[in-house]
Amino acid sequence: MLSSATLSVDIKAIMPMIAICGVACILLLGDVFVWKRAKGLNPILAILGILGTLALLLRGMPWDDQATAFAGAIKADSLFGVSSCILMLAALLAVLLAWTYLKNRGLDHGEYYVLLLFSVAGAMLMAAANDLIVLFLGLEVLSFGLYVLAGFARTEERSEESSIKYFLLGAFASAFFLYGIAFVYGATQTTNLTAINDLLHAGSGKTVMMLAGIGLILVGLGFKAALVPFHQWTPDVYEGAPTSVTAYMAGAAKIGAFAAILRVFSALEPLSSFWLSAVQILAILSMVFGNWLAIQQTNVKRMLAYSSIAHAGYLMVAVASLVHRDAFEQAVNGAMFYLFAYTFMTLGAFGVLVYLSRPDRDYQTLDDLRGLARHDPPAAYAMLFFMLSLGGIPPTMGFIGKWQIFLAAIRGGEMTLAIVMAAASVMAVFYYLKIVWMMCFEEPREVAPVTLEGRGGAYVAVMLSVIATIAFGVAPFMLSALTQVWR
Repeated sequence: MLSSATLSVDIKAIMPMIAICGVACILLLGDVFVWKRAKGLNPILAILGILGTLALLLRGMPWDDQATAFAGAIKADSLFGVSSCILMLAALLAVLLAWTYLKNRGLDHGEYYVLLLFSVAGAMLMAAANDLIVLFLGLEVLSFGLYVLAGFARTEERSEESSIKYFLLGAFASAFFLYGIAFVYGATQTTNLTAINDLLHAGSGKTVMMLAGIGLILVGLGFKAALVPFHQWTPDVYEGAPTSVTAYMAGAAKIGAFAAILRVFSALEPLSSFWLSAVQILAILSMVFGNWLAIQQTNVKRMLAYSSIAHAGYLMVAVASLVHRDAFEQAVNGAMFYLFAYTFMTLGAFGVLVYLSRPDRDYQTLDDLRGLARHDPPAAYAMLFFMLSLGGIPPTMGFIGKWQIFLAAIRGGEMTLAIVMAAASVMAVFYYLKIVWMMCFEEPREVAPVTLEGRGGAYVAVMLSVIATIAFGVAPFMLSALTQVWR
């Protein structure tokens, strides 16, 4: 039986997750029984809940890297703290985008925000999980919300298609992950990552069953992070889902997946000689094929989907570098900074599409952006900054993030990955600048009226993302106190 002191420590460790789930429950009940017709209250309360949870997280700085809860199954350390802060920012931007998009598309239902907040809680649990079973629970909570959100436009066939595709492949990935946990447990008699790490350092558990388990876990997390060759669901789901959902999915799923990957493979470092090659291959394939396939797209949502695959490859370079003692700190901190950058520039890019979309038209293709600078300069210049940042061009936040991961690869002796990363980044500039060319140098086929009416939420989200992308690119030290993980 748990003592009151132990229970207090446990509750304190998961208080941010309790807070975000509490807000979700209030929205769920309130939307049904209290403010049935005052739909505008849902995004406002969701934003207040997210800001309150963010304040709760920041109040806990500096996070104690030795803090554990629930018999070591949860770690409320700096990796959890930083990842959760990024998730709160992603959720905040996603709610602002949804505020505009759902109203314009006739989808303004309160359950949207409930599902979003519960999926955020799942991603937070993934970041805190120090036990493979807890990690699986977090993965499923994150995924269930995303499955429903992907099909939220219930009257649109492509939205329903994206939901069922995501569900089927997500279930497939979960099965791989669960079988991997079973193999690891069979080899070590535990699912606790700290205990597994101790066993591996002592020379136990290095069996064929253990290696098979690691491989299956990598496949399961590879699906969630959209790494090549586990990426097949990404372009179809990103294109078919409502744009506000796509924006959130691109951010939250990546953050949760890579927080879990960093924690799991840090614990499995004693066996790095067995799994490092697989991580290196996945990084190279994701960087090369993600960018190569993006070049061929004319649909901006599909282009950004393949782009997200390439960015997952860049983050895998950091995972490959963390096994080298001299590069460990640089790799983890670089990955955290890059997740911050990725959140702002990706949600910002999708935010421009949400801002432009009208009740009778959903902006998605390159033709939709043709000549945008002529009739809506603020949107065009905002998209310009996001494209430059995604391409890793200074002085944007994306450049600093790529530079930090590149530096980790150099320090870790991963020269091949560093060269491929540089080449892939050059390749990516082509299709990012193609969007810029269409906006700035092509004549518009139609001139849509410029008005902020009904688009205020998306406008705020885009402007916040632009400011962050530029400010943290020019002065990255402003984030340094927050992105220092496992000091």
